[in-house]
Amino acid sequence: MHLIDSLETKTDWGKIFGIVDSLYSDKGFTSNADNFARATAVEKGIAKFSDLERVDQTGYDFLFGDKKVELKMGKNLFYKRKDVNATKKFKVKSFLSETKTVEDFKQIKTFDYMMVMDLTARRVVIVEDEKARSLYQEGADGAMIELKLGDYYECDLGEYDVTQPPSYLSDAINKAIEGYLDF
Repeated sequence: MHLIDSLETKTDWGKIFGIVDSLYSDKGFTSNADNFARATAVEKGIAKFSDLERVDQTGYDFLFGDKKVELKMGKNLFYKRKDVNATKKFKVKSFLSETKTVEDFKQIKTFDYMMVMDLTARRVVIVEDEKARSLYQEGADGAMIELKLGDYYECDLGEYDVTQPPSYLSDAINKAIEGYLDF
């Protein structure tokens, strides 16, 4: 089975987007530092409710069989106009931890597929590695990408009901930290 087929037929998007909705409405997450907890929870949710295995390696986040999948997600990635099926620019590689250029990143294959999730529009698109790397552009502190119609395959997520977890993650984190500090 191909990655796209699995995402379209064997993934519980209702639960994944329920996790997203819960995390982004959680009043306990108040700073940029909380973004790492949110991203980890979404990645683990995707792994739990799909055929993807979360591996969190440099350059890719998941395995689908022997294929490496890099996840990029954000709010309002796609323009809202119905006639424009393009994304805004978003970061794909950071210069902060490496001394590379955009041209260096264009030469280095680290994944087979980039899965891009627009958390607001609830859209999931797949970009093949070679296409993604050809679109890398210079950004302030890393390589950026902007996708246009024809650059990606949009997954048909079908009909689903959104189901949120029964509690907020920030409450569980705070409770775990209090327990950890109780010595």
